[in-house]
Amino acid sequence: MIDTMYVSLVNRFPSYDHLMAFWFLIEPCIYKMIRVSRAKSAANRNEEVLTPARTSMRQLLQPIDEFFLFLVFLSVGLKERDLAHRFNIHQSTVSRIIATWTNFLATALGSQCIWLTREEVQAYLPEEFKDFSDTQMILDCTELRCQTPSSPLLQSEMYSSYKSHCTMKALVGIAPHGPVTFISNLYAGSVSDKELFKQSGIAEKLTEDMAVMVDKGFLITDCCKCKVYCPPFLSKQKQMPAYQVKETQAIARLRVHVERVIRRIKQNKLFDSIITMSHVYNINQLFAVACMLSNYQNTALVKKWVK
Repeated sequence: MIDTMYVSLVNRFPSYDHLMAFWFLIEPCIYKMIRVSRAKSAANRNEEVLTPARTSMRQLLQPIDEFFLFLVFLSVGLKERDLAHRFNIHQSTVSRIIATWTNFLATALGSQCIWLTREEVQAYLPEEFKDFSDTQMILDCTELRCQTPSSPLLQSEMYSSYKSHCTMKALVGIAPHGPVTFISNLYAGSVSDKELFKQSGIAEKLTEDMAVMVDKGFLITDCCKCKVYCPPFLSKQKQMPAYQVKETQAIARLRVHVERVIRRIKQNKLFDSIITMSHVYNINQLFAVACMLSNYQNTALVKKWVK
């Protein structure tokens, strides 16, 4: 079973060498890691954790094994009790390892600016975007199903009519050549795409010389300075003019890539199941880590785009 898990995990990366290259990238920062147990202990004493503790001889797993455990939790979606059995450690230890590595990776990866300037986007703009050359990013929303809260008020706020379930909703943006360049916080599932766009703060990053590409119904033209490429509505017309049909098809062909990136992110099995209340406290970090990891794990969306 471990071999099966391992193959499933490595498939998130193009190869085993790619996985180890990422490990070697973050390994020098491991000594800065603050353990969750130490942070809680300091908080109880009303102290500030200024430096990480030295590696303890009592540490049950080596850092690379803890990293592997975290990735198995995220990508394979195994429960903490299952992981405790497989790694021969206590369930509470698994919980602390997951919380520690979630915080660490969210901080380490989050310290790298994923937002690209207009010049950087233009430098890697695929030929397929020649008719939409000012596109800065492609945007779409995604939802994660979560456990139904006991509070009727929270239930109404988190209920998504689209998913017919309580959900948490996020806005994800990618550059035309594929990398994730924007991740919003998770919001209650009842929030509209337009309201989520406004609350996410992305409008402040978009300037008049930029454009975003969105799906039909993403009505944000009055919320930002930039141009918005969106498939046109039929409105009162019986039939779309030929030029609008071509424009709709062209936008749909390009906009589908953000859906493919989101699908890659949600291939992490943790997000396949219903998010329990026990993980709600750090689900924002877990989702952000999964999004940022996708920039390291995956090959290009279209191979001929690679320079």
